[in-house]
Amino acid sequence: MARYELPTTTELLELGSPRDHAVTVYAQASAAQYDLARTTVKSAMDRAIRSLRNGGGNHALESALRERTTAILADEGWRKLSHSLAVFITPEEGEMFVLPNQLENQLQVGSYFDVGQLVRAAAAPQDAYALTLSADGWNLWQASGTELASEMEVEADGIGDVAEATNRATVRGRIHARRLHGDEGTKLLLETYAKRVHEVVVKAIDADDPSAERPLFVFAADPLLDMYRNLDRGFRELVAVPGSPDELTAVQIDARIRQELADINSRRANATVEKIADGVAKGLVATDLVDVARAAVAGNVDTLVYDFTVDVLGRLDNETGDVTYADDSYDLLSRIAVWVLQTGGRVIPVRASEIVSDIWNGTVTARLRYPLST
Repeated sequence: MARYELPTTTELLELGSPRDHAVTVYAQASAAQYDLARTTVKSAMDRAIRSLRNGGGNHALESALRERTTAILADEGWRKLSHSLAVFITPEEGEMFVLPNQLENQLQVGSYFDVGQLVRAAAAPQDAYALTLSADGWNLWQASGTELASEMEVEADGIGDVAEATNRATVRGRIHARRLHGDEGTKLLLETYAKRVHEVVVKAIDADDPSAERPLFVFAADPLLDMYRNLDRGFRELVAVPGSPDELTAVQIDARIRQELADINSRRANATVEKIADGVAKGLVATDLVDVARAAVAGNVDTLVYDFTVDVLGRLDNETGDVTYADDSYDLLSRIAVWVLQTGGRVIPVRASEIVSDIWNGTVTARLRYPLST
């Protein structure tokens, strides 16, 4: 049942379609907090069942949901947790996504699953590379939206460390073939080593990501960190992480990548909102939720930026795009996001505090394909 891959757009649309008695649970869930994660999910489902019972749900409905909950809690996915879980349950079905993203604990009960945070996980870039570099050796890593950081296989014969890369028995030894010793000699050896590693890294990641969308994190101490940065061509975003990487584990490397990726995605989202603002004079920007909803249903939203951490409850008319606010309904922002995906648009879920553009109202901003009719 547990899934470790992100849903496709088609699957997101399916998850976002209406169904009876839909329960959505997001939970922070790591191996180190296994018991807390299970308690969080079980408690959320207990609250959901009580809510449905108070709303007139019968015994059969309650029994079916408890059976689905039991199956979720017994799933093999609990043996391999990452950082978060997304759980979707109805009396007829249950699905669980194990994700490396840091999601917020959340519960929703209604006629739709709340896919807002799952869209965030799928839409916010989570792919990156990392280089751990020291005089004693180096490794190239990759992290994705579905997997923790893991080592990449690269062709790097002859440059396992400084001594091997520079054909020396030791970097600090007194006898070298060309009398390179002392501080200047060591510096030249390190520069040669950094250059050879850089060549291999660039070849490997450019072949894997020719558009240079994924950033490269460099875990190293000076002077190697400074040397590597000076070699970089600047096409790909490079994030320097100072300090010796020799004792870092894969989990520690992955955690730092996720932390920094949040800042990178925030900067990129800000840049997108600023670009959207350029269309104000042409009538190609909507910031009122009512206008955005109508535009989404009409297929008029090119890019949607919205706060995925808040629930704006109500109903969306699938024919007209009219919005009705109602406390006992589903999250409108998630539903609008599904409509945008369905009509070929781009969605960028953010936390409100991540955007500082003057055009941002803290909830939603959309770039339109054509001006709204008056």
